[in-house]
Amino acid sequence: MGPHTKPTLTRGQVLAWGVTATGALTAGGIVAGGLPKPAVSKPSEKQDARVLEWLLQVEYLQAAFYTEVVRRGALKGELREFATLVGEQERAHVDALERELKGRSGERPEFDFGDATANPDEFIPNAVRLEEIAVSAYNGQIPNLTRPRVMTAMKIVSVEARHVGWARDLAGRNPAPQPADTPATQQQTKTAVEATGFVE
Repeated sequence: MGPHTKPTLTRGQVLAWGVTATGALTAGGIVAGGLPKPAVSKPSEKQDARVLEWLLQVEYLQAAFYTEVVRRGALKGELREFATLVGEQERAHVDALERELKGRSGERPEFDFGDATANPDEFIPNAVRLEEIAVSAYNGQIPNLTRPRVMTAMKIVSVEARHVGWARDLAGRNPAPQPADTPATQQQTKTAVEATGFVE
């Protein structure tokens, strides 16, 4: 690269980073039509622990998925770039939530991803699926947290929204197909996670 050559961004990066505002607004629950459901009970430190433990299970799934696909070496080009960067960020999310829980994070589950981490054609639709599960999980649980934990979750979900945009672009789909994301309850998220078939 010459001294006057400017670094270039891929189309996927531009589109993914362009949904930052949407992700942040959705995380705060202030996009019309996308308001999270009211908290089931008044936020408390005890409830924070339950919510963060559940979100950590979602992050464990994502982190393991990207770690394995990079290790297996099946991806090339922007797909590999995406998996490498997103994997690093998902592992950072795991670390952040584990710090918040102060050693009360529970047991890390075992996963079997099958061909989803060995076949590029299977990898990207599953990446979209996992990222969308994460965004809906955070959006559904943020109202149940106390303010300090809300700030932690909002910082994470805005990045998850960027992941969704980039993954959808790589899949040839609209990165931001709707003005607001639908929040999910813990049970809805659990059902979606079980439906992936990845958790042993």
